[in-house]
Order: sequence, then structure tokens, then C-alpha cells
Amino acid sequence: MWRERAKQMTVYDIIYEYLVENLYDGLSNGDHGCACERDELFPCGREILGCIPGYKIPCDCGEHDYHISPEKDSKSNYKED
Repeated sequence: MWRERAKQMTVYDIIYEYLVENLYDGLSNGDHGCACERDELFPCGREILGCIPGYKIPCDCGEHDYHISPEKDSKSNYKED
């Protein structure tokens, strides 16, 4: 059964399901300085191979609405490059 379903899934579907099942908020890629929420994946259209899952935290740099951090704690001082 899972094999039939897997044949119909796209890479987007697989990544989205992984994020949901593991309670991640989105993806971040420090090499490109971007982040995306799981409900709007890959709006940048860039290479996604360097993206890592993470959690949405408030932005304190003033340049973004949010950051996606590998740590849940907003005090992690995580900054995208």
C-alpha cells in the first residue's frame, strides 16, 4: 500500500509530510540566507539541497518577518547568513 502511495508523491509532498510529522515549522538555508514556512515551501525557487528543517522564531534583525532555527528556543541566537 505505501509503495503505491509513494509512487504518487512528489518531492514537495515528501518534504512537507516529514516536516508535519516531525513538528517542524519550515526550512532554512544559511548558504542562501533564506527560510520558508512549511505551508509555503520553496518560494525562492533556489537549490533546496542545503535546506534544513527548523522552527519558526521571532526576527530580531529587523530584516525579516521570522527566522527558521534548528533550535526551538528563540534565545538560541540563530541568525541566517
